[in-house]
This record gives sequence, structure tokens and C-alpha cells, in this order.
Amino acid sequence: MGITEKIKEDLKNKIQRNLDKTYITRVLNILGTRPVLSTYGSTFSSESDKILNIASIKSLKKAYSGKYPVAYGSLFLPYEMFYALEIVPFLPEVMAGFTAGLGIADKTLKEASSRWYTPDLCTFHRSASGAVEMDIFPKPDFLICANLACDAAQKTFYIDAIKYGVEKNYFLIDVPYYNDESSLKYLESQIKDLCNNISALLGKKFDIQKLKEAILLSNQFRHWAIKVNDLRKELQEYPKNFNGLNFILPFHGLAGTEDAVGVYKSMYEEFKILLDKQNNLKEFKTLKNKKRVLWLHLKPYYKNKIFTMLEENDYILAFEEINNVYWPELDPQKPFESLALKMLSHPLNGSIENRVSAIIRMAQDYKIDCAILFSHWGCRHSNGGARVIKDSLKKHGIPLLVLDGDCLNRANSSEGQMMTRLQGFMEIVDSTGK
Repeated sequence: MGITEKIKEDLKNKIQRNLDKTYITRVLNILGTRPVLSTYGSTFSSESDKILNIASIKSLKKAYSGKYPVAYGSLFLPYEMFYALEIVPFLPEVMAGFTAGLGIADKTLKEASSRWYTPDLCTFHRSASGAVEMDIFPKPDFLICANLACDAAQKTFYIDAIKYGVEKNYFLIDVPYYNDESSLKYLESQIKDLCNNISALLGKKFDIQKLKEAILLSNQFRHWAIKVNDLRKELQEYPKNFNGLNFILPFHGLAGTEDAVGVYKSMYEEFKILLDKQNNLKEFKTLKNKKRVLWLHLKPYYKNKIFTMLEENDYILAFEEINNVYWPELDPQKPFESLALKMLSHPLNGSIENRVSAIIRMAQDYKIDCAILFSHWGCRHSNGGARVIKDSLKKHGIPLLVLDGDCLNRANSSEGQMMTRLQGFMEIVDSTGK
């Protein structure tokens, strides 16, 4: 076990033994000091992973500090507006992934069950709700969610709002089904009203200039994310321990910050060096024999053997659906309209054909040999489209494995069965030349 793993394992064990908000705050305060951050950061094998972890700790430290207004936010919101409002975002769905990584998801899920949260609810939201009931998440001043792609956040967030006594500070953004002019205007007005209402509750006037500045930073992040994605169309080797499924927070929750720009700029510089090295290798032809996988939806956030098995069989994750830059460049002169268009442009909004078209385009751009859809328990939106996606990819000669499991709850995932199905799938792909 390397030094990074030892530090993480030690932290995990201590948090498991001291599962309360006060202790978590104390740990974040220690980790968030400059000397410790510098030491902690030096243990990571890649610069982008280091910057991502430091940015995550800084954000969590602010959320737990009690010094700033905190807002719970669902995954696909335009977080640029949070930074313009000067409220600290806290993403319960993302933090639920941390509960699995820390080995406490069994406790948070058990707590949710004892509070009568239905077992067919997505475990990201069940675990987050359990953490709220256990009082290990920071108290929110605002709760903001959208009905985009997920119907769970709008319900669980309102329950959280009642628990914390801030029902009047609960905001739901209604994202229209169609991406057209009337939908754009409708959504634009909601975002504008939300910003003005929250500013009023904070006792100030909304600063449009801060939103324009956040949008400019968001465009820089978008620029570097596209450059990273372009390199990945050819890249066959990645930094040690890299997994593109770990970058949900900067891709969404840090959009509009310098940290997101830093993460993706450093990733580009790392990948550019690797690609240049790859192109100079005489052995490059042998690297091309690796099978290129497109990963759809999310991954298990507890220890598992899926990615080790893929690597051992010369399969690489060429790209992940969640890293697709789906929105056009934002216009700082039309900030609310731009954020509305960003939400409407998401492939998970509207018809399943929107998602299918985006997946087919990714499969072509990244020269994909096969795809894996991790069918997460309780995610009705993603799982409901699995057959349509499989049939659509089949028409393009790309096999898809729908891998049933649970991103957080081991009890809903049979590792042996998953490994058997994955092994069988790879044998089929290898035998067909795909």
C-alpha cells in the first residue's frame, strides 16, 4: 500500500470511529491548512488528481465551517450562479459517493431505512438522506434542485428543508422537456428570479458582474475540458490511478471557479506529454490492440475489481459519458439565457433520442470497440433507456453490456456475478474482433 492509500485508509478508519459533524469539521480544518494540503497533495501520482483533491477539501472545509451560507444543489444545476451569489455549494449526491468510499454507506442507508425511505429510491439519495438524518452533513441555508434527469432530488431535498426548518428557502427549477425558444425564455426567467430571490434573502442585490465573471471562468474550464477530451480520442495510456469517473465534482459543482480551470488545464498538460510520448514509441502499434470502452452512467464507489479486470485484459476506458461537454460556449452578456441553454442542452433532458445521439457521437469520436452501462439500482431514468441504447449501438456494430449493480450499496451488487458477466462480455468482444 502506497503513502496515498495509507493516508486515505487512516482517515477512513478515524471517520468511521468518529461519525459526527464536529469530528468531520475538525478533520477538514486540519487537512485544509496550507502545510497539510501541500503535504497531502504531494502524495498523489498526477497533478490533476492532486488539484482535484485539494479543491474538494477546500470546498468541503468552507461548507462545514459555518462561516458562509451553504446551499445543497442537485447534480445538473448551473453552479456558476452559486459562485455569483457567494453561496457555498454542497452536492449531496456527490457526497453520497464519499459515504461509499469512506465505508459508511451501510450506516447511512440503514439510517434512511429506519426513517422509512423507500428501498427502491436511488441509493445516492438514500445514503445522502441517511447522512442528513444522522446530522453528518452541514446545515444548508438554501436547497436548490432541478427536475433534470432525476426525480429523487426534488423530493429528498424538500424533506431535508423541513428537517432543517428552511422550507421557504427550497427552490425547484422546472426544466422543460423541449429545447426551443419558449422553453429557453421560461427557464431563463426561473434562473433570474432564483438569483434575485436568494440575493434578497441574503440582504443584498444580485451582482450581475459576479455572474459574468463566473461565466468567463466556466468558459475557460470548458475550453480545457474540450482540449482534454480531444487528446483522449487518441490516448492509450493514462497517469497511474486515473479514472475519468472521479471528475463529477469539478465538471459540475466547480464550474465557474479557478479550481475547475486548474484541474482541466493540468490534466491537458499531463495528457499532452503522454500522447507525445505515445506517438514517438515504436511500440505504438501494439498499444492500439487495446480495446476501447465507452462507460455509460456512473461506477461503484466502493472497492471493486471491475476496472482491474478490464485493465488486465487490455481494455481501457477511452471515454465516459459524464465527461461529455454538451453545452455551447456561454455568453457573459446574456448570462441567464446562457445558463438556461446549458441546462436544456443536456443529453439526459427530453427524449431518449437526445442521449442516444450523444452516445453514438462519442462512440464514433473515440473509436469505441464496446460500451458498458452500469445499471445503478434505483436510477429509473438511466436504466429505463438501457434497451434503446443497446439496440441503437448494435446498429453501429458496437456491443453493449448492461451491468446491473449499485454504485453505493454492496448488498445490491453481486461481485461474482458482475465479474462473470464482464468476463463473458469480453470474450464475445474478443471473438468478434470488436
